[in-house]
Amino acid sequence: MSSSDVSRQRVAPHTATFGAYRLHSVFQTIFSLSHRRAVGFEALVRPQLGAKIPVSPAGLFGWASDHGELRALDAACQRLHVRNFAAIAPPARWLFLNVDAQTITSRGFDDGLLAGILEQASLGPHRLVIEILEGRIRDEGLLLEAVDYFRSLGALVALDDFGTGHSNFDRVWRLAPDIIKLDGSLMAQAEAHHSDRLRRILPNLVALMHEAGSFVLAEGVETHDQGLIALDADIDFVQGFHFGYPTGAINAEETAEATAALAALTQNFAETASQEQQASRQSLAPHLDVFRAVAEAIEQGTGFDDAVASLLALPRTARVYLLNEWGEEIGHYRGVEDRDARARRFDPVADTSGGTWFRRGYFRSAVNEPRRVQISRPYRSSTGTALCVTLSVCSPDTPHRVFCCDVMC
Repeated sequence: MSSSDVSRQRVAPHTATFGAYRLHSVFQTIFSLSHRRAVGFEALVRPQLGAKIPVSPAGLFGWASDHGELRALDAACQRLHVRNFAAIAPPARWLFLNVDAQTITSRGFDDGLLAGILEQASLGPHRLVIEILEGRIRDEGLLLEAVDYFRSLGALVALDDFGTGHSNFDRVWRLAPDIIKLDGSLMAQAEAHHSDRLRRILPNLVALMHEAGSFVLAEGVETHDQGLIALDADIDFVQGFHFGYPTGAINAEETAEATAALAALTQNFAETASQEQQASRQSLAPHLDVFRAVAEAIEQGTGFDDAVASLLALPRTARVYLLNEWGEEIGHYRGVEDRDARARRFDPVADTSGGTWFRRGYFRSAVNEPRRVQISRPYRSSTGTALCVTLSVCSPDTPHRVFCCDVMC
């Protein structure tokens, strides 16, 4: 290998012995979709039995569990990963370090060992992101203690594998993790043709996590399409085989290739989003044209009942309605298609007269920008029929009136 090759590639120099096993560090790069560059590396152990026989990490940890050595193995992995990261990682990058659940349940987290490992390696704790599988820890008080301890060191805390069977939002609110790692199965399901519903839900799920004060990281991003889904959902960070495999080397050329792939992904997303927005606009164009004409007629004094007939005649019109300045419904008609499609099991919500829609985003947006037509994201129709989008526009006169039309998706 030439000197130029050495300068481009830095290989983890340290290994460790644990019983009959030889432990090696590998690192998987974590990228920021907004920064379009690497921001961290997750450390993973690759064990060998003797000098040559590879063993799965699960097999190694299973052996340690059977022999009561889990805490010792966890500490050995932490020491190895921190030493290697400190030796080869570029500056201003995070080390994502897994902590075994038993280390927490046995109260091994506050024994001072990790602080000593960091000091020996001259690695600042602010470079560290501690990953916790919170679903495996039932004692919430102990979990909170562990999170507080790691933060007292100066490290960040990430909840790992969110979206699996044990995940719950109650703990997200109480723990307020710095980063939430979405399980890779969510991305795979969102990519599947039968999971359009999940792709619509995912941005709202991510928005909730952002409101809780957390960054969101998508694990297991393996395809270009999954990367586009992550961008559409406003996910902050990604890792997965699409951007690179775990390796014992931090290779500047490979990182540059992944960064170029991120730039291409972003460009593709911008083009795709523009095309989808244009297609959506084209789909809504007949309704938008008639909606604007009806809104203008109502503003000029045409009665609501007479003005809306042309809009109700269009296919996919679920209902049209008029709201006062408080968001209270003061007039409404249901479209023919909505009446035909409605299942009897939604009878209790079929009649919307007297309803109030002040809390709806489409109402507040319309009031804030009079005469500007607003288009909502798809959501379940208030009558329970189907997914719809709502067109809304506010009259400039006071008291305000907001005219709305639900269009079936």
